[in-house]
Amino acid sequence: MAPHSNLLIQMHFKRIITFASILAALSFAPIGQLAAEPEEWGDHRLVPRVDGSEIITYRFTEYDRVTLTFGPYDDGEFPDEREFEGEHTQLTYLLRDTAVSTLQVKRAYREGLEQAGFEIEFAGSGRDDLGRRFHRFDTFDRDRPSGLTVHHLGWPRSRSERDMRFLAASHEEESVYVNVLMYNNRRDDGQPTIRVDVVEKPQEEVSLDMADPEEPDEQPTERDEIIAAHDREDLSAEDIEAGILAEGRVAVRDILFEFDSAEIIDESADALATIADVLEDNAELELLIVGHTDNVGDFEYNLNLSMERARAVAAWLQDEHGIDQARLQSAGAGMMAPVATNRNEDGRQQNRRVELVEL
Repeated sequence: MAPHSNLLIQMHFKRIITFASILAALSFAPIGQLAAEPEEWGDHRLVPRVDGSEIITYRFTEYDRVTLTFGPYDDGEFPDEREFEGEHTQLTYLLRDTAVSTLQVKRAYREGLEQAGFEIEFAGSGRDDLGRRFHRFDTFDRDRPSGLTVHHLGWPRSRSERDMRFLAASHEEESVYVNVLMYNNRRDDGQPTIRVDVVEKPQEEVSLDMADPEEPDEQPTERDEIIAAHDREDLSAEDIEAGILAEGRVAVRDILFEFDSAEIIDESADALATIADVLEDNAELELLIVGHTDNVGDFEYNLNLSMERARAVAAWLQDEHGIDQARLQSAGAGMMAPVATNRNEDGRQQNRRVELVEL
């Protein structure tokens, strides 16, 4: 390599590692060149980058099964591909210097990897060594983590594949395996692009703990359970009047019913007495009483149940408080107007309600 080329391809680590020989041989990239990279992006602890290159895509997977190749593409397949399980770090670098060749980048990576303790198991350049359309190997051509890759990868066209270079290396002591693909990016004026895939076997077996089965999130069915599970609101007459004045309607959730029934539970008496007080204090007020249900059961069933519950409320107000029947109308909305999710019991409980709508 020509002496002046060494200045262009000095290697560095972004992170400090324990290998003193690597620290002595590689230089760190200037801070300004790395400022645009998100904080969570970074080089693999054992794999250096070419000085002046920047990360344009980054993906880290804690545990995955990854296939790497340690040989050329031959007759439609990669005869020497190997499958590993472990941490997968996938990076794409762009070296914004068209004066640097991919051959220089390859030699710099070879030197940096060897200094880091890697053994180069395969190295090749162009079609003669790698085979036609080598970059179609799944590791390189799989889905990308961001839109940047679609624009920046810029795979070479056939006539420029002679500038494609590749290294496959292994670090048996650390159980780390690397593929490095280098080529001139046709979308960025031929600037060298470096694609690095690193798989690191975990020191300990990686597994997920199984959680204990959770009890089903079910609606209480017994009267005592329904009362105990209910979170009372205790709306005052003023609260009801304010809701009707502001929105023309108010939801009353302290009217409870037996499970799967329109029978009113006695503990609802206070809420019903408050509604009667509002009607007695506002002689001109007429109300539409609307029953609402959750979505458990079919549509027609819930529609009928909500109507029966609305009628039960109107009957209670007439029979227990002497409210004129002509001032009350009943309707059922069933499951048609939820105010919360029906995917859990907390939400379903909010949806089971009676609304008072001013006529």
